[in-house]
Amino acid sequence: MVLIRPFRALRPTPEKAAQVSCVPYDVADAGEVREFIAENPLSFLRVTRAEAAAGSLAGATALRSAEQSLESLRNEGVLVADPEPSLYVYRLSGDFHSQTGVVACCSLNEYEAGKIKKHESTRPDKVEERMRHITALRAQTGLIFLAYRGTDLINALVAETTKTPPVYDFVGLNGIRQTVWRVGPGTEIIEAFAGVAALYIADGHHRAESALLARNLFREQNPQHTGEEDYNFVLSCMFPAEQLKILAYNRAVRNLNG
Repeated sequence: MVLIRPFRALRPTPEKAAQVSCVPYDVADAGEVREFIAENPLSFLRVTRAEAAAGSLAGATALRSAEQSLESLRNEGVLVADPEPSLYVYRLSGDFHSQTGVVACCSLNEYEAGKIKKHESTRPDKVEERMRHITALRAQTGLIFLAYRGTDLINALVAETTKTPPVYDFVGLNGIRQTVWRVGPGTEIIEAFAGVAALYIADGHHRAESALLARNLFREQNPQHTGEEDYNFVLSCMFPAEQLKILAYNRAVRNLNG
């Protein structure tokens, strides 16, 4: 059984979505981040990579900059909070490949119990860095990428959703088309995922560990902790494994050390 639940997203207005959209925080170096933001001042990298966006900020100063950038995007009306919790359907499509997943919050208790399975070790310094980002902003600004064994029922429910008008449909970086549909409470999809045995992390091991550490900290600080608070869940996008395509990850040896 996999437990997922809807969430109240803080998301861009449709006309600003393409400008806010950005690469994951860990795939660009500091110079690339500054180039992205110079070309597009609304890029969400202002929030996820504040230390690079503003130069060489570190520690608490970088976190304050991230908080200020997030608040600025809200005050400017670029980011708006959903009035009610919802699931989302998210499609990525390019010239030769397309995949469609469900965006929801997944249980950190299930991650801790091994129902969300990992295959990588994590670096404590990177986990700590992202945990501080979550706790300072009181928000998860990136999701984890999960795979699951697809089922006919989930496929049918997702396909039905994609017949409705999307909330976003734009071509982003690298020519990838991104399309998003708002599902609403998603009761049928939630029930369908209860029949899935396990989820598998394809990308986002550090984000998952960071969310777990943040959960532990928030739990310690909350004497009325119930287990139902938002911090007990991690923002995720789940794709059926049969839709995924594994690409080569080639490294170059720059020298032979003499």
